[in-house]
Amino acid sequence: MTEVRVNEVGDMVLEGAEAMRVLAEPVRLAITDRLTRHGVATTAELAEAVGMSAEAAGAHAEKLASVGLVKRDGESWEACGRGIFFEIPEDGDVEVQQAARALSSAMLLSYEHLPRQWVEDTEPELDNDWARSAGLFNAGMWLTAEELRKVQEDLEVLLMPYLQRKEPVPDARRVRMLAYFLPPKAD
Repeated sequence: MTEVRVNEVGDMVLEGAEAMRVLAEPVRLAITDRLTRHGVATTAELAEAVGMSAEAAGAHAEKLASVGLVKRDGESWEACGRGIFFEIPEDGDVEVQQAARALSSAMLLSYEHLPRQWVEDTEPELDNDWARSAGLFNAGMWLTAEELRKVQEDLEVLLMPYLQRKEPVPDARRVRMLAYFLPPKAD
């Protein structure tokens, strides 16, 4: 099994093309998401979460384990970190660039249903304080690619105390924050 480095916020840092390609497969991404968000699960629980046979889910989990993203603990599986971090390298290995772009696309598409699901299933059940805190930040601005990366880095620094929180404080809920950075294609 390959060792994956874990950064200061607990994210598994992906640097190699193989791990990125393995994770870019939608079922494996769903298994990893299940384990990072909800913790340890048996193969049967993973199978139920992704809607396939235990044998097929186990094969996907084994593939994730082969690149160091998950590990087996007896009958159960657990993620090797709390999340995923990767970047599309500026220069260098074209294979890593392609794998990172494929993983980025797979991740964007795998979470596209979440806002609709939240609006339909969760928002109507929120009390007023939580409903007032929820919402969308949607802003258009002129940025260079370097400035956009700086905005992303600054956001991570701003969120660091909350990302590193091990236990909830009173009245805290696990909040899912989606941030899309969608530059247009060049004219």
